Amino acid sequence: MMPQEGIFHSPGAFSGVAVLRLTRNAALPQLREVVSSIHEELSTTQGLRLVLGLEPALLPEAPTSPVLLPREGPTARFPSSQAHVLVQVSANERELLLFALRRVLALSKGVLYLEEELLGGRIGEGREPFGFRDGLARPTRDQVRRTALVPSGPLAGASWLLYLRFQQNLDLFSRLKPQAQERVVGRTREGELVVDAPAEAHIHRARASGAGENQLLIRRGFPFRHAGEEGLAFLAAAADPDSYRRSLDALLGTDGQTPDALLRYATAVGGGLYLAPPRGWFHCSALQERRPSHEGIGTGL
Repeated sequence: MMPQEGIFHSPGAFSGVAVLRLTRNAALPQLREVVSSIHEELSTTQGLRLVLGLEPALLPEAPTSPVLLPREGPTARFPSSQAHVLVQVSANERELLLFALRRVLALSKGVLYLEEELLGGRIGEGREPFGFRDGLARPTRDQVRRTALVPSGPLAGASWLLYLRFQQNLDLFSRLKPQAQERVVGRTREGELVVDAPAEAHIHRARASGAGENQLLIRRGFPFRHAGEEGLAFLAAAADPDSYRRSLDALLGTDGQTPDALLRYATAVGGGLYLAPPRGWFHCSALQERRPSHEGIGTGL
C-alpha cells in the first residue's frame, strides 16, 4: 500500500501536534470514520502536510510489540502519556497550520477529545531552543522509504511513530560557558563537530542509538514554546518499533552505556508509540467491532 505522503516531508516552517483520546462512549467504527475524515480533508489541502498515527492496539493488523514506554535509565526517565490518536501537521504559513488544527478538533467532535496540543516550528535558519543548528542532514525520499516504512505484510507502507515531549531548561544550560555547551552537544552552534567531545556528548549518543544521520529512524521533530515552556517535540518515523528501544536505551545509558549529557538539561515529560497506517487503510472496511480499554492506555507521568 502507499504510505502517507506527509512521511516524506520535513516538519516545515510551522508545525503542530495534536494528541487525542477517545471519549468514553466512542466505538471503534466511529474512530475509523473520524480519522478517515481528518486524513481525507487535510491530506488533500494544498500546502499542508499531515501524518496521522493511532495507538497500535487499535489496528487489528498491528503485531504485538514489547512495551516501549515508560523507560528508565540511571539518571533520566522517558515517561508514557500514550493516547489513542496523534496528528502532526505542518505548513509554511501559520494561518494554514491553525486552520488544520481547528479542523482536527471540528471533525473529532463526540468521538475524540484533545489531550495535548503543541505549536512550534523552525527557529531562524533551523535552531533548537538552546541555540544550536538542527536538521543538518535532511533525509532523501529514498532514505525515508528504506528507514521509515514497513516493507511488506498487511501493514506494508505503514510507519511506526515515536513521540516524546521534552522541556528544555534554558536557564540551567545558559550557565555553562559556550565551550562547555558545545561539549555537551558535541557540535558548535553552527553545526561543526567538536573533535574532542566526550563519549557522553549528545552527538555520540545519538549516533550510538541509530538516531543520527537517518540510520534507524527519520526525525520529524520541531522546537516549541507553550505557556512559557520551551522544548522539543521529538517525533520520529521507523519501519521497526524495536529501533526505538535501541535508541532510547542508548540515550538513557542502560546496560552500562554512557547516558546522554543533554538529558541533564532536557526532561521528557510525556510520550507514546503510534502507528501511521498506509493511505489505503483509511478507505478499507471498518475496524473490528470492539470497545477500546480506556483504563491503562494513558499511564500518565
